[in-house]
Amino acid sequence: MNLFSRNKKRNERSALKSVTPNFAFPPLKQNFDSSHLYIVPRVLERATGKITHLDNALHQHTRAILVGAAGMGKSSALAFISAQVLAPVLSLADYHAQALPEKFSNENFILLDDVSGPAHLEYLAALAQKFPNAKIWAATRAEKFSPQNFSLLELQTLNEREIVSFAEAWFPQNEKHKRINRAAQDFIASVQANAGTRELAITPLDLYLLLQVYEPASKQEQVVEEKVALPMLGSNAATPFAVPQRTHAAQLPSRRAQLFDAYINAKLKNASDSDFAARAVEGIALSTKRGQLASDDHLARGFDFLEKRASGRVEFRHSLLQDFLTARALRRNPDFEPMREHLFDAEWRDVALFYAGLGDATEIVQAALGDGKDVAGKDVAGRDVPPERLYLAAYALAATAEPNAKLLEQTVKGLVARAWEDNDENAMRALGSLRNNMASDFFAAKLKDKNAEVRLRAAYILGKLHTDRALEYLLPQLRDPSDDVRAQVIASLGSSRSERVIEPLLVALRGDPRVAASDTRMKIAAAKALGEFGTDKAVPALIVDLQVSDDDVREQAILALEKIRGSFAVKPLTEIAQTDKKEHVRAAAMRVLQNMHGE
Repeated sequence: MNLFSRNKKRNERSALKSVTPNFAFPPLKQNFDSSHLYIVPRVLERATGKITHLDNALHQHTRAILVGAAGMGKSSALAFISAQVLAPVLSLADYHAQALPEKFSNENFILLDDVSGPAHLEYLAALAQKFPNAKIWAATRAEKFSPQNFSLLELQTLNEREIVSFAEAWFPQNEKHKRINRAAQDFIASVQANAGTRELAITPLDLYLLLQVYEPASKQEQVVEEKVALPMLGSNAATPFAVPQRTHAAQLPSRRAQLFDAYINAKLKNASDSDFAARAVEGIALSTKRGQLASDDHLARGFDFLEKRASGRVEFRHSLLQDFLTARALRRNPDFEPMREHLFDAEWRDVALFYAGLGDATEIVQAALGDGKDVAGKDVAGRDVPPERLYLAAYALAATAEPNAKLLEQTVKGLVARAWEDNDENAMRALGSLRNNMASDFFAAKLKDKNAEVRLRAAYILGKLHTDRALEYLLPQLRDPSDDVRAQVIASLGSSRSERVIEPLLVALRGDPRVAASDTRMKIAAAKALGEFGTDKAVPALIVDLQVSDDDVREQAILALEKIRGSFAVKPLTEIAQTDKKEHVRAAAMRVLQNMHGE
């Protein structure tokens, strides 16, 4: 559902339209209606594990800290709250640590960005005492800067419906096809055509940049349909879930450094001397990353990448913009030492990963793994490398176009051991970034084990790998003899980014015994997975379950519909809420509608 439906009160809509988003990265395309608010961010409540939309979280939490990595939309989330409550967002980066703001134009709702140090932590605690009746919300990249009496809310990646809504906001609707936005559909097809691009699109900032560099494919261009040829369990028939054929899919960047590079190059291409312009802004990024202060003079040659803050300081509009340009500056120097100097500094981590993505990651990976040798000159197994160094090696290899095969194998083996033997979630996430088929094959072999617990763990980890091959291994396990394994396979499919999983999940929800075992537990698992995936295609089936299924399935259908917030669900749900003969069904429909409106 779009952030605000058209039947909202006129005065509410006018107030919201007066709040124009401040794009951290200057837009290359200008056809976006900045007054159109198109998604509600979702957050995970760390204390309960519950995922809720931000408008509902506003009613539930008086003190809250929004956390998320760079590019996850923390500032945008605060801007959304600002539009809701008509209170300004203050950045603590604009104030000296000993002179933080004490007076606020709206003392009922205090919004603070860029919480980044111990002084800010003490400040938040003091504000909570000084304004006991105020709601205080803040944002930080570091969880350690969250006072104990503040709820920790982690911003979530985008689901399919949110990505589609994001795209539709950027493409003008064709008057001849008012119900179908073909331009947005072609963009989504381009995103889905490559696993790397799919992964980029779940992060708000990366999706924004994908939209900026996207150029529609010619109508003559064809994309070859992938085939899935794995047999179903106990038969020789191929699985029926093939990848949809795409006829208008343009090629989009599949790695973050490639995406940022395309954006920067497009932004600088109209400069009289684009290479000179690039060197100038890269030099500013490197010097400021090393601690020097930018001046007003830098604004003129900063190509709108820098801004003057309220404090008077000149800074890059976004930390990732500075980090990427710093990596480009370092790449111009053939000597690795300037990068090695900061390789294990947390503040330079994104610089290191961009550096890897702009060329060969070998030097970074060798440094992280200790050059792969012990004191006797023998190869060191990946498992013997400190975990944090192993993770860095994995993410650096994932960032580059052509990773060194030997280093990749060493890193994957180390991560596989940690994932399987130690249940290391960080190792699983690192393997997911690599999207490595060797890892998929290792865990897939465990699916053949006679022990259901082994198959269960294997299905769980395969869901973390985000490879098409992992999906191919998981799909036949929909008919696994173990209830627990089948439920985990459904959950793993729901965590996938690929639209290939939608039909299998719908099959499990409907209960087709020809493809998947069918029972109440499977229906519940399928409804939950469809809610996690967030596709509008699941809405009709979920509405049916809301009306006719038993209480447990109905409750999960409600939760799934609340997560999806599909706009075309409003009309049938409204009708159900008003006319259904069963009171509990009417109440269920009303609950979903209230959630959609943030009530």
